[in-house]
Amino acid sequence: MSGQEPWLLTRYDDVVAMLSDPRLSSDISKPGYPKVLPGLAYFGEGHLDHMDPPEHDVYRRMLAPSFMVKRVERLRTEVEGVVNGLIDEMVAKGPPVDLVTALAIGLPGTITCALLGVPYAEREFYVRCVETFTGGLASVDEIKAARQELHALLAALVESKLASPSDDDDLISRMVREFVEPGEITAEQLIDFAVLVLTAGFDTTWNMLAIGTLTLLNDPEQLALFRRDPALAPNVVEELLRYLTVPQLGRVKAATARVEIGGQVIEAGEGIVASMAAANWDPSVFPNPETLDVRRVFNRHHLAFGHGIHQCLGAALTRLELQVAFTLLFERLPGLEIAVPFEALSFKDESFVYGVRELPVRW
Repeated sequence: MSGQEPWLLTRYDDVVAMLSDPRLSSDISKPGYPKVLPGLAYFGEGHLDHMDPPEHDVYRRMLAPSFMVKRVERLRTEVEGVVNGLIDEMVAKGPPVDLVTALAIGLPGTITCALLGVPYAEREFYVRCVETFTGGLASVDEIKAARQELHALLAALVESKLASPSDDDDLISRMVREFVEPGEITAEQLIDFAVLVLTAGFDTTWNMLAIGTLTLLNDPEQLALFRRDPALAPNVVEELLRYLTVPQLGRVKAATARVEIGGQVIEAGEGIVASMAAANWDPSVFPNPETLDVRRVFNRHHLAFGHGIHQCLGAALTRLELQVAFTLLFERLPGLEIAVPFEALSFKDESFVYGVRELPVRW
């Protein structure tokens, strides 16, 4: 623990106000910035997620074309193929299988590696690095070592693309061609961006897929509604995102000027933690928030992907992956159930992203 005492925001409107206020900084180096996990500040250095405008806006525009909704939608057939292939492997192996390793990691791993242009053969290494960065159990030295290893692999990849430029559409090739070669960004900056995309692309989606499946299996009534009407998939995903909000440590910032939020004055140099999970259960915005309702009407959007300039860049891709995965999983394995008592499951209580460590299932 850092010993800091930041302000905690839990109401939806207050969290939205905090995430929209330019006087509140995402820069880790600012006085009062809350250190909510050991080593997280080190890991975040140089990352887009911890930049303020105007620097943030310039770099986000460079990355954005790879995550535009129309481009992501063109991946639907590819995502369906990956999910069907992973389910085929599950069926061939036979139950019980661990859904985390059999499907939840494989789907975002395959798609993220292809989108970035990094070798999927290294997926076990990526998973180990991601768990080190965000798992909440690693020391600062372990995080530094994992980042150095990942940095070395990505540096070699960027160097090879610089040496042999291509017209490939993956993010690293495009960024090398459009921004590194003309001198707008350095190779080092591109590597930092790649680390962020790789980490976010793996971690949040695989945890949402696993714990979202568990949540549906534990609510037969809501699952039955989805099975009867697979067209509910987009709404099922939005409700699960709201209900679970797996980035459980929320969004943290530091005040660079005196600001008032929800009637409370926050002085410059004080830290703030916004709990998106609490905001997504604000009964003034989401009636009966503790109830999973796959037919819920969202008059105001949930905050699982954040809000404002730092709203998750990969939200459209995550939505697509989850929609396809839940639809095909429950369609192809109608008898899917948990293969162990619920009490035997282990959850990531200390992690930056909440989830279940293993999910043995049968059908």
